[in-house]
Amino acid sequence: MAYPMAQEPELSKKLDEIAKENGVSILGTGINPGLIMDLLVVIMTGCCESVDEITARRVNSLSPFGPTVMEEQGIGISLDEFNRKVETNSMSGHVGFPESISMIADAIGWKVDKVEQTMEPILTDVDRKSPYGFAKAGNVAGVAMKGFGYVDGKMKIEMDHPQQIEPEQVGVKTGDYVIIKGTPNINMVNSPEVPGGIGTIAMCVNMIPQVINSKPGLQTMISLPVPRAIKGDMRELIDSERKVVK
Repeated sequence: MAYPMAQEPELSKKLDEIAKENGVSILGTGINPGLIMDLLVVIMTGCCESVDEITARRVNSLSPFGPTVMEEQGIGISLDEFNRKVETNSMSGHVGFPESISMIADAIGWKVDKVEQTMEPILTDVDRKSPYGFAKAGNVAGVAMKGFGYVDGKMKIEMDHPQQIEPEQVGVKTGDYVIIKGTPNINMVNSPEVPGGIGTIAMCVNMIPQVINSKPGLQTMISLPVPRAIKGDMRELIDSERKVVK
């Protein structure tokens, strides 16, 4: 839902029509997709005269997440089971590369020819234990995924997203990175990572005024003003004509 037109253009059109008919706005957002590997990239292109290639990288820990995420990411399973899940398309991994790549491309005026992605296991050589997951040595402790967006036949946008439990245990530092080859070159680093749970909650809450103030229809993170923390009275951020109680 962060950028549904990337893979479901007809459904997106219907959602837009239904929202307009009912005078409401729809927005899908979160930390990723929604900010780290798409909107943040778009924002950083704003200080560039030209952009040649883009890399968005998020190295994060899965340790804070619960049983559902542990299962989706294959934590603790064997390499053989991981490969079987990949072959049967039953391994979730990260969901959102086509959306993030398309959001970036549309924002800066690139036309994406195709999107490809890869999924590889992160095998651990030591036992790792998080509050809701366990991976013994030799088994899967996470998933390393990459996405590639092609423009005019050339790979222009790369997504690099390894996720695992207890990365610090094996010397892996988490972080969020935006690397732009252009004029000027951009190398933005935030380490350690922005926590996924807190970040998602904050993004959803902090976008409430922008959604209320927007025109009815299907909105995206590049069609609305950028998010910002709300430290004052949220009611003061709502346009008077949008208020239910005047």
